[in-house]
Amino acid sequence: MSKVTRELITLQVGCYANFVGTHWWNLQEASFVYNTSTPTDINHDFLFREGITSQRQETYTPRLLAIDLKGSLHSLPSHGTLYSDLGEPSTSEASWGGQVELIHQLPQEKNDFLKDLEQEDVRFRGLVDEDKDICIDDSKISETDTASKKIYDLSKSVQVWSDFLRPHLHPNAIYLIDNLLPSVGRAAAGSTGGTWGGFSSGHSAFQREEVEEEITDRIRCLAESCNSLQGFQLLSDIHDGMGGVSCGILQHLADEYGSKDSITFTTSPPHLAPSTDPARILMQASIIQSYAELSQLSSVLIPLNLRKSVLDFEAPYSAFQHLTMKEYNAYVTSSIMAAFLDTVSMAYRSRTLPLPLANVVDILTPARRKVAGGSLAFPLGISSTQSLSDWLHQEQKSSFVSLSSGCNFNLEPVSEVLTIRGIPASRLNRPDAKRSGGRVFASADQLYKDFLQTSLKPPSFRYVVGAVDPVKTPAPFPNIFTPSVTDEGYIDIYQKTPLQGVSSVPCSAGLHQSKGLADLLQQLLTAAKKFDVMKHPSLLEEGVDKDSWVGMTEDLQDMTYNYCGDSEEITSDDD
Repeated sequence: MSKVTRELITLQVGCYANFVGTHWWNLQEASFVYNTSTPTDINHDFLFREGITSQRQETYTPRLLAIDLKGSLHSLPSHGTLYSDLGEPSTSEASWGGQVELIHQLPQEKNDFLKDLEQEDVRFRGLVDEDKDICIDDSKISETDTASKKIYDLSKSVQVWSDFLRPHLHPNAIYLIDNLLPSVGRAAAGSTGGTWGGFSSGHSAFQREEVEEEITDRIRCLAESCNSLQGFQLLSDIHDGMGGVSCGILQHLADEYGSKDSITFTTSPPHLAPSTDPARILMQASIIQSYAELSQLSSVLIPLNLRKSVLDFEAPYSAFQHLTMKEYNAYVTSSIMAAFLDTVSMAYRSRTLPLPLANVVDILTPARRKVAGGSLAFPLGISSTQSLSDWLHQEQKSSFVSLSSGCNFNLEPVSEVLTIRGIPASRLNRPDAKRSGGRVFASADQLYKDFLQTSLKPPSFRYVVGAVDPVKTPAPFPNIFTPSVTDEGYIDIYQKTPLQGVSSVPCSAGLHQSKGLADLLQQLLTAAKKFDVMKHPSLLEEGVDKDSWVGMTEDLQDMTYNYCGDSEEITSDDD
């Protein structure tokens, strides 16, 4: 197999999508291995790129374009801080002899995590400046790393995603759109539960010359920095106008990078609570339009939602047995989505046998089925005295939670890509496996795959990935674990000492293709058929017309038919 690293570009579109993405980049940086004697299965070159600053400092930044609205950042400048001078501003460089007036603007107050992170940067740059030609000892740098070792409670202080961003971003990694609705003036940077216009206004915003040019130029620069670009991964909000922005981006990718694959993860915060009926209608319509349009333009689309219904904003939440979540807090709920992304993406960013993104797409999209689902066991649920083999036979099924609006992936499964990580060799087999003649496995993925072969309804195709690396959960990952979770992510119901944080978590995640997705698509189709565009002024203001809505509904019905296979089944809810 070729050793060439085939890069991926990540696009994050929308406020909640950037919350998820921020946690994901934090998790990836936490998993960096600087000690060559420590084993790792992660190849970070797929998603990160090397660079150098004007001070000759090497950088390692995400291949990322994050898109949001102006006003969505607090203390972080839109160009980042990677190339900024941490010292005091100087007036000695003025090119004229007159008086210089320096005007100070009061900065946004930073939380404790950002303050500690800034101090780390100062100490690190001081170490580098001592002698730029001398390599810095990793142990000296790690001594300054206090932000990841302290325990923070950021659930109340985090207001925007940059409030807990750990890695530095390239100066062109963030693009802020001025307004989604320039003519109506309804868009504003608010909480993730608000609305910034609908799908159509977002698509119109992307088509503005200055917006489209800025976004496409930055994508082009990212693509040109790759030696062997294989595709794109898109995280997009779909409950507001950002779904329309993503539609424009995906159309551009199809036109300019048609040979590259794209995997789209749609996100919407579980705490959406529209205060008025027009706002609720606009959100629901945007979600329906986003599914219909983004699925057409993506190689594969993975819906992510912690509620058991994508359109019912009061539906029950998907519960995790060993987590205590604050469902109305974007900083908390987005961390679950990030753990899922960090785990399932191991399939195509593995150090040893990475599965090309094109192969992931082929596995998940048989017979024109372009919508797949996601599941997560976080933490895995293994007790501190249990082997993986014992857990699989006793508790495996009860640990997995659907992240795609409660879809049942065991219903006529077709194909799946599974990842299991963080289980050392010492925890794979029963202690008496050799003496009793039981099979002994060398890796978690081998054991997991062998166990799944006995499933009652195995899919036509299954690909299992294993990784020695657990999910690393130091600060600023929220402390969402119950007291029974140990520091290494195992379960100990007799744990007596007060929990001071969980440093790592073994977990498993999956991407699934099955008839279970039909329930989600049927829900969208039924709602789309009941919408009368002419009776909703909020949609008319968006520019939605009856003919375009009917055409979109027909596309959604075709997509649903691929999962139901029965025309009577997909129309039975119309009565």
